[in-house]
Amino acid sequence: MADSLNLLDVLLDLHKTNRSGVLRLEKGSEKKQLVLSNGLLAFAESNKPEEHLAQIMVKLGFMPQEKVKEIASLMKTGRTSEEAVLNVSGSNIQDFEKARREQATAILASLLGWTHNNIRFYSGEDLIRHHYNLSLPLPELIVHSARHAVSGRLITNPPDFLNDRFTVAEDFAGKATIFPLSKTEAFAYSLFHEPMNAADVMSLIPATESKPEEILMRLYVLGMITRAKTTEASSGDSESTGSSAIMQELDDMLVRFDSGGLYDILSVPSDADPDQIQSAYYDLAKQYHPDRFQSKEISDEVRSKAEKVFTKINEAYTTLKDPVFRKDYDEKRLTKESRVEAELKAKAAKRSEDEKTAEALYQDGRALLAEGDYEKAVERLKGSVWLCPEKAAYQHFLGVAQSEIPSQRKSAEQHLLKALEINKMSVATHLALAKLYINVSLRRKAEQQLQELLRWDPENKEAQKLLAGLKNLGAASSGRSSKNPFVRTQ
Repeated sequence: MADSLNLLDVLLDLHKTNRSGVLRLEKGSEKKQLVLSNGLLAFAESNKPEEHLAQIMVKLGFMPQEKVKEIASLMKTGRTSEEAVLNVSGSNIQDFEKARREQATAILASLLGWTHNNIRFYSGEDLIRHHYNLSLPLPELIVHSARHAVSGRLITNPPDFLNDRFTVAEDFAGKATIFPLSKTEAFAYSLFHEPMNAADVMSLIPATESKPEEILMRLYVLGMITRAKTTEASSGDSESTGSSAIMQELDDMLVRFDSGGLYDILSVPSDADPDQIQSAYYDLAKQYHPDRFQSKEISDEVRSKAEKVFTKINEAYTTLKDPVFRKDYDEKRLTKESRVEAELKAKAAKRSEDEKTAEALYQDGRALLAEGDYEKAVERLKGSVWLCPEKAAYQHFLGVAQSEIPSQRKSAEQHLLKALEINKMSVATHLALAKLYINVSLRRKAEQQLQELLRWDPENKEAQKLLAGLKNLGAASSGRSSKNPFVRTQ
């Protein structure tokens, strides 16, 4: 795995693709690892004494310090740290689970402070022996570890952090709902709908959960916010930038209004009383009344969109302030929501049935592939891919089966590439694609796949052997064919 890959991106990708294996990280003499099972954390380990499970048990008061030597002696006989602690401590499973969670949080929190990580992922089930699986979702672990890292000063604030200007990270929008944020963290994140000064944001964050600067730093560590780009601009440029920001804000509101209901437009709950509705309307009117957009600096286009926004705000208020109109609207809204809910349930049921059918076809295809009946295997696996195209395993094995049929090798390449698009860390898919390229004499492409594979799994013997064989060919193989290599005959 390349050192330049961001650790949080790697963890979220492993979570998304339900990977199993061991993620190992090294920095100098320190060695740490996260053991995963189907995208969930089973447990974490570290060679740092204070992050050892036994010391965590002592720290939490679940075991006396004198037991640590006894645990170390047991481990010398071949017992794992888990087995030794359970044998010696006599703790109940609840205390043991709490210690495992605390250990995992402490380990990842320390890793968040590392700048250059030597990261390796070893794919596979049960690579390390263990009895108790935390089954901890990685996004949950990441959030807890970020809090621990910030409060414990494991990560130092960047220079001039509290005087800087921040905005929402461009690549974070798709992840915003993944992290289980606290109410205060979610509120702070919502403030960055436009670039904001750290001091201004901190003045709005309630100091009930943690210090405002810690809340801000957590969002920064999680990659949710980033420093806003600053440029020196003329007054004309500033006006243009301001006008663009207003235009974007109005566009966003119109999109939200079109997809939401009248209560969404006024940002009030459906059980809001008349005073709440009136107060919400007055607040919006102060911001978006057309009279506020009459200056010469405001373009006609911005003025026109502001009028559309206020028209929708006014229509929502007119309907909801009148008891008769509001009752009629609520009846229609509830009827529509019931119909939508029924449609969603029907779609979910169909999707569940499709997934069951796809899995059955996939299992049949795997069995036929193992028997060497490639034609029938392809037929079954095509069905599973058609029903669930975003399953990496389905795409992978369809590509593997088609690789065995010369006339289908071009299609095999496409399915293997799709599998890698879904799960870029799949060692098996990189290997299958490399073998396909070797079979059709595309040496350079095969080398690229094997080199990428070895970045993820540097100890893979089969990949090492294939790559050595390709390099020995040297100039004898040009990596090109005078005809389409994907229609070669065996």
